[in-house]
Amino acid sequence: MDEKLRKQIAELERRLNQGRMSRRDFLRSASLLGLALGASEVLSGCGLTSDTPLPFDPIETIYSFQYSTTTPDAGGEKTPIPDAPVSGAVDETAVRAAAQDRQDMWYCAFCAQRFRTIEDLKKHAAKEHAWRLPEIHRVDQPTYSEFLVGNVQRFDEKNTVFSRTGWDEAYQVLVQEATAKAPQGDWDTFEGNALVAGAIYVDATAGSLHPNYFGYFGHLNDVGGLYNWDDPVNPTQFPIPDSQWMSERIKQVARFYGADLVGICEIDERWVYSNYFELVTGNNGKLEIPYKYAIVMGIEMDWKGINESPGPEASAATALAYSQMSELSASLAKYIRTLGYPAIPCGNDTGQSIPLAIDAGLGELGRNGLMLSPEFGPRQRFC
Repeated sequence: MDEKLRKQIAELERRLNQGRMSRRDFLRSASLLGLALGASEVLSGCGLTSDTPLPFDPIETIYSFQYSTTTPDAGGEKTPIPDAPVSGAVDETAVRAAAQDRQDMWYCAFCAQRFRTIEDLKKHAAKEHAWRLPEIHRVDQPTYSEFLVGNVQRFDEKNTVFSRTGWDEAYQVLVQEATAKAPQGDWDTFEGNALVAGAIYVDATAGSLHPNYFGYFGHLNDVGGLYNWDDPVNPTQFPIPDSQWMSERIKQVARFYGADLVGICEIDERWVYSNYFELVTGNNGKLEIPYKYAIVMGIEMDWKGINESPGPEASAATALAYSQMSELSASLAKYIRTLGYPAIPCGNDTGQSIPLAIDAGLGELGRNGLMLSPEFGPRQRFC
């Protein structure tokens, strides 16, 4: 090989040894230089060292070729970029031209589509992933306040629609009549059941470790799982001198773990159940929560799925949110416990999520009885 090529190989080798490029990039760059040597020969036979810089940056060249394997010709059609030669001297001018003429692709992080120009990406993002929000106002009192009449008594979890399926015979008849109307034995029903089963799988498997737990509920007393309340708290408590900063940090961490909405509020004891009721075990009893604050997190439910309600797609969108709830609440509770402070993860248990979410500033009460957020309307689940 000529002296110029030996110096180029030496520079590649130096970058490899310094960790400035991977072995894969080294071999790719070597092939661009037109080497007809095997990898072992390149690594063992070209042991020269040199500080002479390459006429072009091999890493930049590799980067450009990895972006796209096609380039538009004069007529607008896409034709493959010719492969680099595997033997003979490298044509540096051609390599420079290929790097300059490359067609970099813009990547949409939401749906993984690729676009030729940033303008195309912006148009796509505005059309597919953005929407206008209504004007948001700060209020002195929660928006449900005007609808409260008299002294509000704490609600018994036994009377929720979930719990009533376990003991209310009249309600059980209504549920059976509704589910009997669904067609049985056809593909839509069979596949729909599979879709829901996959969506609830995390919560049903790990939300609670009770053998009869099938998801959707949350914490069970004296049973391990993601909703476990007995996870130990770090005995070394990290001091938090700035509570406002810590509140913002908590929100950042919650979003990192997967929350689409997050707010913090003081707990209004009216929204904590007076008694807990475990449909899975039948256990019930008084419920008192010795905490001052609630961190309320919302998870968006898929718009297309919810738009198919009633149907398996909507059920699956709901079920998937429940699986995400169990992971999210458990992760944030673990974060807080590791800092040395007690915390309990809550899903569809412990208290009324809608007034708590409104207290946390996430939205307002809708006429349908659900909380409406500016971002998603009624399409969120809370933990």
